[in-house]
Amino acid sequence: MIERALAFPASASLVGVLTAPDAAPAAARPAVVWLNAGMLHRVGPNRLHVRIARHLATRGITSLRFDLSGVGDSAPRRDGLPFRAAAVRDAQDAMDAVGAERVVLAGICSGADLACRVALADTRVAGLVLIDGLPYRTRRASLHFATTRLIHYGAWRKLFAPRAVARLMRAGGPAAPTVSSGLGKRDIPPMAEAETMLRTLTERGVRILAIYTEGREYAYRRQFAHSFPSVRRDRVRVEYLEGADHTFTLRANQDRLVRTIEEWLTVWH
Repeated sequence: MIERALAFPASASLVGVLTAPDAAPAAARPAVVWLNAGMLHRVGPNRLHVRIARHLATRGITSLRFDLSGVGDSAPRRDGLPFRAAAVRDAQDAMDAVGAERVVLAGICSGADLACRVALADTRVAGLVLIDGLPYRTRRASLHFATTRLIHYGAWRKLFAPRAVARLMRAGGPAAPTVSSGLGKRDIPPMAEAETMLRTLTERGVRILAIYTEGREYAYRRQFAHSFPSVRRDRVRVEYLEGADHTFTLRANQDRLVRTIEEWLTVWH
């Protein structure tokens, strides 16, 4: 395995670490570029990006983990680009630095959300690893969220209150969306727009590995299918990692994630 620090592009405003196999990378496999999870440093939560990149190098796959401008070791941009456009440009600069014809963009949380926007803007993106990405609350997700809070936060005492029962009954209906926006303060488009974006990408040939963790209160096994029913399923693999939290605190859950990503990448053709 070979690791070296990179400063790019010509302005050297972005900083990253390239992890490559000792031998030449397998030609049939794309390189992987990891995007920041929010404001976290390029190592990822619990150094997850480092671990995955080094493991993939032993399987002949090159990876780049880098900091977006203004995050970690990367300097802020000085060209006045708006945040969204700047993040996409940063990712494209990272793909230039890797030098691969085909790239898989990978990210957790907001990193996954950004990966989708970059893929739409750049045809070099051949695959996406979306970990807890594009969160939307379907009726099933609302029910899952409510019952999770009841069990884990002691709110079960209010379970039999008439209003609570009525809300749960409404939440248990068909899996159609109750809202079109995302959850929390994530910078994501309305759900219908996200579905169109994913459909466009899969029809272009982009492969998607969508991974959900039980640690997100809204996540459940069929979340992707219920949120994006028109997206081509032959291009999408969905994994639900039961017992895993959002930042993969436990080593055993990190192992599961590594195996899942490795298996998906090593059958690439």
